[in-house]
Amino acid sequence: MSTEPPVVFILPQVKASLEAEVKRASVSTGLAGGLLFGHPLDERRRLVVGWARPRPEVRFGEKDFNLDQSRTSEQLDQARKLAPEAHYCGVWYIHRTPDTDLTDEEWQQTQSVLEDPDFRFNDLVCLVICAYFGDLTIHASSFDKYHSARGQFPAPTHLLLTTDSLPDSTQVGQARPSTAVPVSTDWYKSPDVARRLNREHERLVEKYHVEAGLDADDRMVFRLMPREGYGKLTFYLACGPGFPDDGPIAFLMVGGKPHPLFSPSLTIWSAEHWLVEVADDMVEWLTWSLDDYLAAAEEALDQGVYQVAVDWLTIVLSINPRAPRAARLLAQAQARLG
Repeated sequence: MSTEPPVVFILPQVKASLEAEVKRASVSTGLAGGLLFGHPLDERRRLVVGWARPRPEVRFGEKDFNLDQSRTSEQLDQARKLAPEAHYCGVWYIHRTPDTDLTDEEWQQTQSVLEDPDFRFNDLVCLVICAYFGDLTIHASSFDKYHSARGQFPAPTHLLLTTDSLPDSTQVGQARPSTAVPVSTDWYKSPDVARRLNREHERLVEKYHVEAGLDADDRMVFRLMPREGYGKLTFYLACGPGFPDDGPIAFLMVGGKPHPLFSPSLTIWSAEHWLVEVADDMVEWLTWSLDDYLAAAEEALDQGVYQVAVDWLTIVLSINPRAPRAARLLAQAQARLG
């Protein structure tokens, strides 16, 4: 068995979405966290391709925590679109102290998950996300199932983005880095790129109301609203230098700031794909995220950030006009805005 420290690889979009979740949820009290999805690359290396935060009724962090796999099966299915081998591979926390060690509460919760026969962990990668005094860092620990039985604490673990030191491509499968392309001015005026962008626009307008323009970072941004259904739902795809070899980024505007979006089609992007495929996939993923967006709106209301709450609730109601409590919460937020 290797004596070298273990290494955890995490997809950049997974790390970014976890960081966004921490910023959203760090104001809450008590133990907050959830599960990780991924798989071993070999004896020493693990790849994290997804995460889930259990719903409040599951009581994550409580002594009577009990999570049946059926409550996270949908998130696991989504993770398997990125890596078919993905399974439950760990636990993540919002860790509120400068010490990298797990707190007693976190350790007890980790043990309860690790020993749960529903999950059948062979080993566990525990990512600790620290939001101490507003600073956001991620550090990782790992241990196998025997650590728990022996009462041993996790060992420090190297945490790398897949683009920092990419594992062998045959093992990572669809997780690949973007091709490095030097930034150039007027990249979108190249004849080949201009033709491609025009064709992308033609395909998008068949299904979406489209506004296109350059932003301050010299990216071509497509503002999209579905032509059928989804009310006022608006989201954005932005292409930069390197397109179409490098894929777009996707985001929503919430409180005047971009909120990143992720989906399998973004991760597996290649020049053979089209933006309309990403857009269609994005609508499906937005639907899947409704519970998270509703929770974000409720937290914004509690914090008095009413425009943010209005933006989240508008998104929720655009996707599902009958979403429980959403209309009532929107009325409350709009009334506070005056």
